[in-house]
Amino acid sequence: MKYVYLKQIFLVLLATLMVIGTASAVTAPYANVELIEDVECSLDIWRYGNDNVIGQYDSYFSSLVSGSTWTDVDGRLAVLDEDGYMQITTQNPTECFCIVFASDSNDGWAKVYVDGNEVWSGDTWADVGLTQDINAQKIRSLKITDLENTVHTIKIKNINVANCHNGHVTIYKYGYNCPETTEIPEFPTIALPVAAILGLAFIFQRKQE
Repeated sequence: MKYVYLKQIFLVLLATLMVIGTASAVTAPYANVELIEDVECSLDIWRYGNDNVIGQYDSYFSSLVSGSTWTDVDGRLAVLDEDGYMQITTQNPTECFCIVFASDSNDGWAKVYVDGNEVWSGDTWADVGLTQDINAQKIRSLKITDLENTVHTIKIKNINVANCHNGHVTIYKYGYNCPETTEIPEFPTIALPVAAILGLAFIFQRKQE
């Protein structure tokens, strides 16, 4: 009787582990993304959108722009053309990235890609009059986290969306400042030792009987 009961417990636990393993195999989102209103990311390593404005960490990034742009001496760069974009490559591995938008009523929708994967699409328009300086702009920070710890390519694209604000996309700053993270063991790392222990317990119980 003990043997039958123990066998049933073992089979139930084994089935549970298999279900957990199947769930863990489901593809997770490429990254976590949060748009923070009225906040400029505090970045240890950063660069202005306008790369003609020299900063301390410019060598940590490379960038290129496709399409027409507008720039300001305060560091802003606006991508003007529909489907125009700014592309940034980090020169060092990072698990996160932050883009600081500075917007007024000339701005509109943007899409952001990391390593070719779309991670965000949204409206950067703001109820701010034109020709205002940086202190009057609407500041938003797009925080992209939980990336693989490697170098990344980020593309910020100006897109046209029907019946929405369409215009420029203005990048003020970008960069990263990643806290240390504790790695969560993958499913096989947990499941295999548990299955082994249950199997040994099952064998020893059978020998005792």
